[in-house]
Amino acid sequence: MKSYYRVGKETYVSPYAALKQSANTGEFAEWCVDSKESFLDINPAQLPSNAELISAKAQYLNSTYNCRFHYSGGIDSHTLITQTNWPMHYMYLRGLIDVRHVDEEYMFGYDYLQEHNLPSQIKYITIEDYEIWKDTQAPYNCPGWYHGVCPTWVSGHALIELQEYELEVTGYEKPLLYKKGEDYYWLINDGPDVLLGANRCDFFIDDYYPELAVKQIYSFKNYFARVYPELQGFLYWKETDQDDLLSNMGRNVNRPEQPYTKRIDDWWDEHFLNYKHRRTIAELETLSRQDIIKDWIRAGEQLIEDCNSAPHGLRITEKQLPGYGTVRLPARINRIGAIYKMHTTGLELLDHADISKI
Repeated sequence: MKSYYRVGKETYVSPYAALKQSANTGEFAEWCVDSKESFLDINPAQLPSNAELISAKAQYLNSTYNCRFHYSGGIDSHTLITQTNWPMHYMYLRGLIDVRHVDEEYMFGYDYLQEHNLPSQIKYITIEDYEIWKDTQAPYNCPGWYHGVCPTWVSGHALIELQEYELEVTGYEKPLLYKKGEDYYWLINDGPDVLLGANRCDFFIDDYYPELAVKQIYSFKNYFARVYPELQGFLYWKETDQDDLLSNMGRNVNRPEQPYTKRIDDWWDEHFLNYKHRRTIAELETLSRQDIIKDWIRAGEQLIEDCNSAPHGLRITEKQLPGYGTVRLPARINRIGAIYKMHTTGLELLDHADISKI
């Protein structure tokens, strides 16, 4: 799905470049989505099953484009790996000393690629990659930048520059729905922060094959209406019986259990200091590279200085990090590019993409 950020008359790929301009001008950084009409005129009642649509979309993409499939071994991407013969499977790993410890949740996927001898590109984030934290312009030049200790986004930025494949296919997306009274709304937001600026297909909710996205959205809505009818406001998939919900959406949940069940509260509590990043910090300290950790902290402070005055720009969380004191963790506030009201026979695109108007 093609998208970009706009501040006044200027457009940007990087959300942080847009926020920096927004901070300078005081104008709101808007996220603009093309092809919003692609999902209209599709009657969800006339669609086949999720399984049929998932298979059809995978085969369509692979027969139409030269694809690179981004695989982590999670439920979502594992659902797709056997749907077609992807020409290349891509994975990044961040561990500097003990990959199987730091990247524990990806190890099933890594082993699966090896055991099935699938064509693969494994990008190991190197200590040299961490030097990017010394570059104060990285948030504005590397569109996938985010303030996690390990700069895994450098791998995606490199892929975009090389442009080896026509289409980068990711498979981890879930829809964001909002409920007010008895009405449900689908919100397209800029939550996915990988491969920004690339020809990327967010497999489950993209407009390359819009029938699947519509089926997924209504499956999500029907599940909440049946199991959690009392909930109002934003409907978060992580606050459900996750396997049950994903199974109802056609995802393959028959894979080894993840080492850690992610809940939405974990993000609010930890932000960019979850267990993976804390393990990364421990490895950097073992390698006596505390300088990188300090560079990372300074990079966050510089971003806050540059962008914090942007209207609705940053959410800043403070955490204690032993040995480094209070660390401020900036994260961009997500933008909404479109809102659809969900009717029995299909979607209605609302006139103004503003949640406060609902």
